[in-house]
Amino acid sequence: MTFLEKVAEEKKAAVSLLKQRMSLAELKEKADSNKGKRRFFETFSKRFPGEVKIIAEVKRASPSRGLLRSDLHVGDLVRAYENGGASAISVITEERHFMGSLASLGEARKATGLPALRKDFIVDPYELYESKAYGADAVLLIGEMLERSQIEEYLGVAQELMLDVLFEVHSMRTYEKVRGFSGFILGVNNRNLETLDVDLQTGFRIIEEIPKDYPVIVESGIEGRRQVEAFMQKGVSGFLIGTSLVLSEDPAGKLREFRGHV
Repeated sequence: MTFLEKVAEEKKAAVSLLKQRMSLAELKEKADSNKGKRRFFETFSKRFPGEVKIIAEVKRASPSRGLLRSDLHVGDLVRAYENGGASAISVITEERHFMGSLASLGEARKATGLPALRKDFIVDPYELYESKAYGADAVLLIGEMLERSQIEEYLGVAQELMLDVLFEVHSMRTYEKVRGFSGFILGVNNRNLETLDVDLQTGFRIIEEIPKDYPVIVESGIEGRRQVEAFMQKGVSGFLIGTSLVLSEDPAGKLREFRGHV
């Protein structure tokens, strides 16, 4: 069983338990009370933005690196990201492998005026309502985990909830699942979620093949300014960067370095 298959099974079981604690009707009421939305899609809608735009990520751990920071304080980190010029915030809410939580999403949104992305392994529309209820402005959908019919359904629910979508692919085969759909940002992940290996050439290959009118975010493996510049030359809307920022003693300074504002 691959890592992605394992997480998908775990998430389906977890959502089943969540539904027993709070019905979808109750969750919809909670989501309806949180109607505000910050501009995520608009921030990253240009393929050649002329500046480096970064979604700075909050995460305590990862399956490939283990615990990253035991002393991570969400509010302090998010404020550092904002000071460093981040364009948006990503919060990993998956609990078992990343030590994330929906509470962290709420903390992050209170600490900044930047748009907030909920990054998780979403396997049920229930989680979209949950995302809205906890203040997300956008959600991550992982193409490798979903069938085309599910993708169409989830995009529809997200639109109803005024949630923007970052739709992640790791191959052109997965991109084909979403061909013809619109209204989302395409996330090109350099990490293979089956093996957890990272290869930046994956991103370069996919970016060469997808239409130029798709906004594109590059995910995983970005550790220095040279890599940022290489992808910017190909035409990308921005970058999602986590580990190198979380591990930095100066996250704001590291962000400015990525952006070329040292």
